[in-house]
Amino acid sequence: MKSTKWLHGGGRQPLALVLLLLFLSGGEVQALSTDKDQPIEVEADGMEIDEGKGVTTYRGNVEVVQGSIRLKADTVYIFQSAGNTDRLEAEGKPVYFRQRPDGKQEDVRGHASRIEYNTNSELLYMVGDAVLFPGDGHKLTSQRITYDRVKAVMKAGAAVSHGKKPAKSGRVKTVLAPRKKSATAK
Repeated sequence: MKSTKWLHGGGRQPLALVLLLLFLSGGEVQALSTDKDQPIEVEADGMEIDEGKGVTTYRGNVEVVQGSIRLKADTVYIFQSAGNTDRLEAEGKPVYFRQRPDGKQEDVRGHASRIEYNTNSELLYMVGDAVLFPGDGHKLTSQRITYDRVKAVMKAGAAVSHGKKPAKSGRVKTVLAPRKKSATAK
């Protein structure tokens, strides 16, 4: 059984890439504004570069770090053209991610069977048993979740097409945490 201790904040933080995830939680929660300007670090058991196709494949215990962004997967594909990273695809059982939003003390975190991130459009796709924890005790589950970081728009379930047929009948489930008691309430 794989350890997820790093996902929940315990232990030394691994390295690795992707912007990923988590710009995912609505308009008021934005990724650290400095994340996109940070170098991307990737660690894995193995790596293969296909310069002709512009694809680098990392396999086995892949860990990606970029600023506050953390991603852990079984396999990560990084697609490049003209020396720039265009998109990243991660697969796992599941793929885990987390990111610290500006001005927040809690990370946005989540997991899915597959995560795709397009760096040009800044669209993030979570596919297959997707679960997102945007903070403050809230939780979103669906077979598909899409987040547009630029427009701060999140879609889940059948509303997500990702250029393909709409998602199967998977339902969307949201759990909203109870209202916090104010300090003045007795």
